Amino acid sequence: MFRSLIAAALVSLLPLGAHAGPEAEALIARAAKDIADPAYGETAFTRAIDVPTVARFSLGKHVRRISEAEQAKFTAAFETFLTGTFRDNAATFRSAQIRVIGSVDRSATDSVVETRVTPDGEEELTVRWRVLQRGGEWRIVDVEVLGLWLAIEQRAQIDAILARPRATIDDAIAALTS
Repeated sequence: MFRSLIAAALVSLLPLGAHAGPEAEALIARAAKDIADPAYGETAFTRAIDVPTVARFSLGKHVRRISEAEQAKFTAAFETFLTGTFRDNAATFRSAQIRVIGSVDRSATDSVVETRVTPDGEEELTVRWRVLQRGGEWRIVDVEVLGLWLAIEQRAQIDAILARPRATIDDAIAALTS
C-alpha cells in the first residue's frame, strides 16, 4: 500500500503550474517536466526530493543512536526504495492529468502546493507537496496522498521496526529493500 501511495504522489509531479512562491513554483514545474521524460525522469525525481532530509526525518529519534556511516547506508537504501517505486510506476507518471488547486506559503521558505491528480483510467486524488528552501535551494520534503503524509508514515514504520528489542538499522534497511 505504501508503494501505491508513493506512486500516486509521484504522478502529481507531471506538468503543472504551482501557486507557491516563485522559487517553489519553478522547482515543481521543472521537476514535473523532467520527470515525464523517459530518459531523464529518475534523475529528475531524485534531484527534486531532498532525500537526505527525508531519510533523516524518517529515522526520527533513532537518528541519535546510529553512526554517520549507518545514516549514509540508510539514506542510500531509502533513495533506492524511492527510485524503485518511481521505476515501477513510470508509465503511470506520464499519462496522468494534473490540476493545481492552490498553495499555502507557511513561511518564506516553506510552501505546500495542492494538486488534483487523475491517473489514466483512475479516480482523481488530492495530492499536497511540502516544499522547503534550504541553503538557497527548494526541494520536496513530503507528500500527502489520501490523507497520509508519506514521510510521517515512513517515520512511523521505521520507528516500529527500530523500537523492537535488539533491532538495528539493518532491520530498517531490510524493510526498505523487501
